[in-house]
Amino acid sequence: MKELIKTFWTDNAPYKGLNEWERVDARHTNEPYIRPILDSLYGKILEIGCGLGYDTFWLRLQKKDVTPIDLSPENAREAGGLCMDAEELDFSDNTFDTVYSFGVLHHTPDTQKAIDEIYRVLKPKGKIVIMIYHKGYAYWILKLLGKSMNDYDHTPLSKLYSTKEAYHLFRRFRNLSIELTTYAPNKCVWFLFTHCKFLMDRFGSFLIIRGEK
Repeated sequence: MKELIKTFWTDNAPYKGLNEWERVDARHTNEPYIRPILDSLYGKILEIGCGLGYDTFWLRLQKKDVTPIDLSPENAREAGGLCMDAEELDFSDNTFDTVYSFGVLHHTPDTQKAIDEIYRVLKPKGKIVIMIYHKGYAYWILKLLGKSMNDYDHTPLSKLYSTKEAYHLFRRFRNLSIELTTYAPNKCVWFLFTHCKFLMDRFGSFLIIRGEK
C-alpha cells in the first residue's frame, strides 16, 4: 500500500506543472484559509506531506524555519525537503515547536501511528495545526452511491473522520480545538457553507485540528 501511495502522489501531486509562484497563487486562491494558517506557524516547523512544496515555499519566503518531508522522493526533492514516512519520523524526541500537515494523514495506513509520532517529536508545549478529511457532504454522497471512500479524491487510500473520531485520534494533546472548513473552488458551496454555520459544522469537508503537547 505504501508503494501505491508513493507512486500515486508522485504522479498526481497538486499543482504539478506549475512554477513555484503559480503554485502558491493557485493554493491561496483555491484555499483562502491556508495563508492565515501558514502565517500562524512559528519556531522550528515540521511540515508533513509537503507535496511539491507550495506551502514550504511560502513559509521560507516569510523567513520561517521549516523542515518539509514527503513519502515521495521526487516530491521531497522538488520541495527541498526530506523523503520520510510520517509513521516513522527520523527525528529525535522533542525536536519541533510546531508540526503542520494539511490533507495528508488520512492517506497513510496507520493514521494513529503518524499522530503518535507527531506527539513524540514535538517539544513540550509545542503546537499542531493539522487537517484531515471530515465526513462531510462528499462522504454522504459516496455512501448514498455505495462507493468507496477512496473515490473521494480517487487515491489508493482515503479516510474520512467525524469530529468525535478526530478528538479521539488527537486525545493525547491538550487545549484541543477543531474547526470545520471546506474546499473553496466550488463557489456556490463555499458561499453557502461560509454563510451558514449549521451547514459548515455538519457537512464541511475539512477538519482543522489545533492542539498543544
